[in-house]
Amino acid sequence: MNKKLKYGSFAIGLTVAVLALVIVINAIFSAIAQKKSLYVDMTTEQIYSISEEADAIYSALSNKPIDIIFFTEPDIMMNYEYQRMIYEYALKLEDKYDYITVKYINSIENPDAVEPYLSSTIPQVYTTDVVITNGAAFRCYNMEKFYTFDTQTDTVFAFNAEYRFATAMMQLSYDNMLACFTVGHGETTSSSEMHGLFTEAGFEVRDIDLSKEDIPEDTRVLIINSPIYDFAGAYDEVNEIDKVDRYLDGMGNLMVFTDPSATTDLPNLNEYLTEWGISFTPAYIEDKEHCIDTYGRSVIAQYTAEGDGASLNKPLRELENPPKTIASNAMPIEVLWTAHNGIGVSSILDTYDTATAYSIADNSPVKQGSMPLMTVSMKTTVGENNEKYYNYVLCSGTKSFTDEKYLNGSTYGNSDIIYASMRAFGKEMVPVDLDFKVFDDLALDIELNAASTWTVVLTALFPTVILVVGAVILIRRKHL
Repeated sequence: MNKKLKYGSFAIGLTVAVLALVIVINAIFSAIAQKKSLYVDMTTEQIYSISEEADAIYSALSNKPIDIIFFTEPDIMMNYEYQRMIYEYALKLEDKYDYITVKYINSIENPDAVEPYLSSTIPQVYTTDVVITNGAAFRCYNMEKFYTFDTQTDTVFAFNAEYRFATAMMQLSYDNMLACFTVGHGETTSSSEMHGLFTEAGFEVRDIDLSKEDIPEDTRVLIINSPIYDFAGAYDEVNEIDKVDRYLDGMGNLMVFTDPSATTDLPNLNEYLTEWGISFTPAYIEDKEHCIDTYGRSVIAQYTAEGDGASLNKPLRELENPPKTIASNAMPIEVLWTAHNGIGVSSILDTYDTATAYSIADNSPVKQGSMPLMTVSMKTTVGENNEKYYNYVLCSGTKSFTDEKYLNGSTYGNSDIIYASMRAFGKEMVPVDLDFKVFDDLALDIELNAASTWTVVLTALFPTVILVVGAVILIRRKHL
């Protein structure tokens, strides 16, 4: 064989072999990177990373093994962006924390394996669902629960997996997350969306008849949801108001949702709430400039920016495009004081200054301008070693705040306000500091030109160098 041809063929063969090796190594690395999530997170909000706040929570929850179960094959999830992001985040958790294991169940071929994750509220598990379980209890979420939607376009704009995973794991690791709904006064309980919200958030939910039983000591929050009839007071055979009072003195928390039509029928409850610095005004609110209906009764609320109540709407208020929070058929709440006897009172939601309140008695205007729609009263108690403890009373001037159309949709912020309240009332049980992570306009937090340059360098530089070296060798061999 000709010497030049021999060496030239060798050079070409070597070049092809090296290029093939580069391609194989790249494919292997990509597969490992997908399996182990070995990517560099260059997004502004570190969307694909575990934050320090979340790490502190996850690291403290190693007392019980946790399984994260998917029902779509991993290879398929890797090709579907929204499932892939959830799956990759779960893999990061598995890789970093010994007590977390990621599993896959083929729910179609093996339906019996899904049975442990079904209940009266979860009659079916879908292939896009995610189950988080400690073996004894579980939480099941559909894929949408890991994302936040833009209110204008109804499209995904933020990744909420960190909060969703951390909340579920905390709820599975701790006990005594009990929420009690009062019954016996015409309340809306088990059929309400509010009931479902607490269940989904990980609370054990019970109905309680105060005329027959006391409030359990481990109750985190007592909910009075749209009563029609009053609570028994001091002159009745069983004093229900006294039971509520003793519960709150024991550092309990209370939520009250009512509307103008029931105000005059609840004198005992209304009188008791004045001890917490609020009074319901028997009037209905209209604001035809800030509403979502033709009558001006479905009022768009304004987020309060000052006081303790502002902390409950802060995640929404600070968004570039805050979602609307709706108070339908609402009445104004009068704040009797801002601070008194260790109780501070502030609003969470107000009307705009274009609103007017009309008396339910004769439809005459009684108030105009900005009025509180939802308030929170916070009591501070100083214990041993000057340690401070807090408990809360949240009051809403509308029972419709928890209607399905305002809670389950991705357009309104009503459910976010309730969840924020749960965080405060749940104390250490719910992660307060974990917010959703907004997607960048660009995937990389660098200029577009720089991103393009890096893409060329990382994908084309090394193969080009090898081709050039091979060509040089070939040319030099021809001249030997």
